[in-house]
Amino acid sequence: MMCHGMSLLLRVLTLRLVLLPALFVAHPALGNPAIEGPSAERASTSSTSDHYYVGRKGDAFEYAKVPGDDVEVQDLVLVWYVGTNKDREPIVRFQDGASSGTLSCFDNCQFVRGETLIGHKLIHTGRIRVTNDPLIYAIMRDALAGRLLPHSK
Repeated sequence: MMCHGMSLLLRVLTLRLVLLPALFVAHPALGNPAIEGPSAERASTSSTSDHYYVGRKGDAFEYAKVPGDDVEVQDLVLVWYVGTNKDREPIVRFQDGASSGTLSCFDNCQFVRGETLIGHKLIHTGRIRVTNDPLIYAIMRDALAGRLLPHSK
């Protein structure tokens, strides 16, 4: 079952496959151990962590599609900080299985514009309110706070 706000995300970031799936049902909050709790192989965080990502893979930050302690590799979205737009709001690139794309904040990061590609083919563009999707919220909060820079820990 998918929450009502997810239908827009699916239109923005999906084709027939769920690229950023409709598995998010709760709005994350800093200090939420379900989001921040790492598995043994993930970057170490604590219940007082100041970020949402669950690990690192090279220069990418790993985000769990479904909050929880037993995060499998296929349940991770890789995210890279790209920079800022003309309004100095963050832009990130993501990789979710065969799909990839960018998310760019606008209107004081209340919204993101997104584009999704499979291979080099653009399959969808759109926008969503950041607070309508917990995964996008987590990624953009970390980006806004400077936690996705290459030197971030």
